[in-house]
Amino acid sequence: MPIYLRAPEAPAGGPDGKGWNRLSLNAHGGLPNQCALRPRRWGALLESHDTRRARWGGFGHCINRGDCNDCPVRAAVYEQCTVVPVNAPRVLVRCEPVFAPGTLFGGPDAWRLWVTTGPDDQDYRNRQPKPWTWEHAVRVHGWDLGRPYLDEHGEGFWLERTTRVPAWGCVITTRTRPSFTRHAFRVNRTSVALLHHHGECTHDDELLNAISHACPGPDGADEERVPVSWRQAQEMTPQPAGSVRFGVDVGTTSVKIVAVDGPRYERVRLTLSGSGWTAERVRAAGEALRTHLAG
Repeated sequence: MPIYLRAPEAPAGGPDGKGWNRLSLNAHGGLPNQCALRPRRWGALLESHDTRRARWGGFGHCINRGDCNDCPVRAAVYEQCTVVPVNAPRVLVRCEPVFAPGTLFGGPDAWRLWVTTGPDDQDYRNRQPKPWTWEHAVRVHGWDLGRPYLDEHGEGFWLERTTRVPAWGCVITTRTRPSFTRHAFRVNRTSVALLHHHGECTHDDELLNAISHACPGPDGADEERVPVSWRQAQEMTPQPAGSVRFGVDVGTTSVKIVAVDGPRYERVRLTLSGSGWTAERVRAAGEALRTHLAG
């Protein structure tokens, strides 16, 4: 895909035959070539996801004289992925312009990008001690670029989380034995979920990531009672997926979601523990399991 964006050439004409006249501000400076991995606004960031759409004008200048193979900017996109430091399905990135001292005219000299949980989030500066640059935004993997945003505080854009990344703060470990495979989900070093199935894994990481999205945050990672009742078992039970049926068993400190294929064969068992497992989170984890088995 094209990354090196050549500066447009001036049309022929004018006193010098190069398209410039005495009033041109670029007569002696020229226009720099740009890099499609260095956006400077939302539209350019969208183009950087598929640089075949990229056009000169919305990007920073090329720093490696057109040698994309050995360019550190290109290498960083794959080797230095940016982690979104919020456990949320959707975040708002606010764009703050930075002007040099004494600047009266012209655009900003740089930008600070702040990750927030939404328009009402006012504590993002304390939660994110170091703001992003536009290059950090390019290196975000597993999040889809959403629509631009504008309010009385300034402009920004949305990022939508996908199952290509796990929830921030949730650590997933796997233990494999000849007869079973077990995946443990931990938040603050405390187990909040356990996925157990027979034999080898038949799923990809997206199932584990989807379950991690339903897991509670640090406040709900404990060994206390689950806040749901056995009376809610039916409403938390996923619908059948083909020949696979589901059952939900609510205990004192855990909720078990069991997938059964046929009359007795247990395909998989998901155990959720701790006070952070609300009925909504249990349904989300069960639906992630059902989606995998249905596919």
